[in-house]
Amino acid sequence: MSDVTALKDRTRVGGKSIMTYPHPSFDLSSAFIPPSMKELYRWCLYLYMTHSEIKPILKKKVAYVQTPLIYDGTANSKKIWKELLEDIINIKRVSIEALLDMSVYGIAYLSIAYPFERFLICPACKEKFPIKNLKWTYEGHTWMSKCPKCHHTGAFQSESVTVRNRSRIKIIRWRPMDMEVQSNPWTGFKKYVYRVPRYLIKKIEDPKRNKVLVETTPDEILEAIKQNKNFGLDEDQVYVFTELGPSSEDDNFPIPPLLHVFKDTWLYQTLRRAQEAISVEHILPLTVLIPAAAPAGASPHLNYNLQTWSSNMQDMVRTWRRDPNAIFTAPFPCTVENIRGDAKALNVFNDMEMVRQQIAGGLDVPIEFIIGNLQWSGASVSLRVLENLFLNMIEDLVRFETTFLVPRLQRFLRLPKIELRHQDFKMADDIQQKQLALSLRQTNTISDRTTVEELDFDFDKEKENKRAEREQRLRDMYEEQIEQAKTQAEALLITGRAQMQLQEEQNNIQLQAQQAASEQAMQQGQPMDQQGQQAQPNPAAPGASFPGPPTSGGNGSQLPSPSILGLMAEHFMKNTPDHMKDQELMALQDTNPQLARAIQQRMKIILNARKAIAKQPEQKSSRAPEKVGI
Repeated sequence: MSDVTALKDRTRVGGKSIMTYPHPSFDLSSAFIPPSMKELYRWCLYLYMTHSEIKPILKKKVAYVQTPLIYDGTANSKKIWKELLEDIINIKRVSIEALLDMSVYGIAYLSIAYPFERFLICPACKEKFPIKNLKWTYEGHTWMSKCPKCHHTGAFQSESVTVRNRSRIKIIRWRPMDMEVQSNPWTGFKKYVYRVPRYLIKKIEDPKRNKVLVETTPDEILEAIKQNKNFGLDEDQVYVFTELGPSSEDDNFPIPPLLHVFKDTWLYQTLRRAQEAISVEHILPLTVLIPAAAPAGASPHLNYNLQTWSSNMQDMVRTWRRDPNAIFTAPFPCTVENIRGDAKALNVFNDMEMVRQQIAGGLDVPIEFIIGNLQWSGASVSLRVLENLFLNMIEDLVRFETTFLVPRLQRFLRLPKIELRHQDFKMADDIQQKQLALSLRQTNTISDRTTVEELDFDFDKEKENKRAEREQRLRDMYEEQIEQAKTQAEALLITGRAQMQLQEEQNNIQLQAQQAASEQAMQQGQPMDQQGQQAQPNPAAPGASFPGPPTSGGNGSQLPSPSILGLMAEHFMKNTPDHMKDQELMALQDTNPQLARAIQQRMKIILNARKAIAKQPEQKSSRAPEKVGI
């Protein structure tokens, strides 16, 4: 067999040569286009899971368009719906997954999974028991258990009861390769049919593998599996995201976006295989040592054994690897030849980069969208187009949430009404738009809410934060004022005590001076009334029981005048507490007994006079006379 015949045999696939082009637009990758839509879906999934360019592009596209939800309603309704959509359903993740399905397959199916409780009904006593309270098996598409009431053992009937439990609401995605669409092109009516995958059927028929799957599968699907039929879904129970495209023979299945880059991905994979082979075969050179001719022109192999020479050269290389500083000798010169090692000249990186740009363009994004150095420019037409593409994706999400998800959840869970919308989408680094919004707010052209939302902040959250900060500032001011008042009160109290102490000391000094002056006046024989007038005490001074001038001891000295004695007695009765009067009189008795007796007598006269006045009928006292301890 000649070489030409062998080459032809190696280039034939299925009886035809791979170099045959039956049509001018035909290329090698056209022979591998999937023949059916379901097979196309599998290839699209494979490309998304394995290709280093497709996955990051699609994930960035569907994640970048996600903007925060804004709830318009009462405070209670906002709290309920935000908890349901964001905490329980995780609407952001659901939206990303739906858009990802649409970006890979060109279509996405979503439905609401309402929670239910399964009960098993005993056929003997007709008693209904929650399945969680029974030990059961699912064998031959029949529920088997034992009745706790009548002890019947055998087949039980199943009943599912829908429950309004918000925490168990789920959004499910139907795999496009498991869905079929029956439609009428003249009326637009559609019915969606779900084909249960074989791997799920095997798990359900063998509940030991996945008992939770059997317990939580709706009865309608279990019955469809039992009868070996498909499961039909009503049109109003399924929301479908579809990729835009031209009308075709079957509009029920739009063209997947990844089909546009199938040929480019095949070429990219070919270049990758070539680069892999170049890296393996050409990255490291093969070094060959060749004996060179002597200067005289004699060939070394004529007079020298080359096998011995080769052995010696290998020993030299091994020794050199162990000791790079070793010195060697050779009987004649040798040359070095490198074979291969030319990977840099053969690499196809430039070709791969060109194909990468083609793939990115086929997915409607510039190549910078992958690398991450994409910047906003007001004159960039490509980014304007990309922004419009993102806006269309956001409109799909808003339509799904406002026309399908929220109305059904509101009716099923009996929740208050809510108006739902997304924050306006814009490029993240659109600085000019933000500055324009601030300028318009300064002129009172736009509202605070519009300005705050334009700057990517939540107006309601910021309003709540401002209210909390204002309350905190008021509490801080109140506590600060309380502390200041306490400090001022303590300062005033300390000042008052100091003033009272100083006043008391002054009164003591004045009292001592008066006593000294009175004694001196009595020794000199001066009239006591004049000295008494000069020595009248300060009635407000505490601790001064006898403000009048004292007299000398019982040495025959003169007593004060009757008027002075009256004033001293009145002052003693008014300013001396009852429990201190006896002590004060005893102290005065020790220093001046004559004066003490005179004051006691004067006090008795004053008390008798008051009693006499009180006995008169026309003068009735409004209170009892003061008690004076003597």
